[in-house]
Amino acid sequence: MKRFLLTLSIMLLGITLASAQNIQSKKSSLAQGSSAVRVTEQEDVKQAVRTVEQRPKATKVNGYTILILADNSQTARENANKAKELFEENFKDTKVKMYYESPSFYVSAGQYLTKEEAIIELWRFRSVFPKAITQSREIDISEFIIRPDEESGQEDDKQ
Repeated sequence: MKRFLLTLSIMLLGITLASAQNIQSKKSSLAQGSSAVRVTEQEDVKQAVRTVEQRPKATKVNGYTILILADNSQTARENANKAKELFEENFKDTKVKMYYESPSFYVSAGQYLTKEEAIIELWRFRSVFPKAITQSREIDISEFIIRPDEESGQEDDKQ
C-alpha cells in the first residue's frame, strides 16, 4: 500500500513537471517552420503558473507512529533508554526512536501512512508494551522511500 501511494505521488509530480516543460516545447515548436504560429500568454495565467511553480514542495505527510512510552518522571531518560533497548531486542524489523519534548521523554516506533497499518502493528507491539497507542504525526516523506540498497527482500524496512 505504501509503495502504491508513493508511486502514485511520484507519477503525479512527474506529470505536473512534464506539463510545464511541454508548454515551453510546444511554444518553441509552433514558432518554427514556414507556417509559424505566434503564441501569446495572458499575463494573469503566466503569473498563476509561476506562483504554482514557486510553491514549496510538500516534504511531509500526515501519518501515524506508535507511542510506546511517554514519561516525565525523574527517571524518564533511563526509562526511555530501557524501553528503546527492549523494543530493539523484540522487534528488530521496526525502526524505533527516542526523543525529548519538554517536559517528557518519548519512545515511538514505526511510521505508517494509514491508521489501519499502525493498528495492525500496535497489536503486535502490545505483547511487550501493553500501554502502547497509535499517534498521529507529520512524517517526512523521505522516510517512506525504499532505496534499492535497503530493499534486500524486506518490504517494510523503513517503518
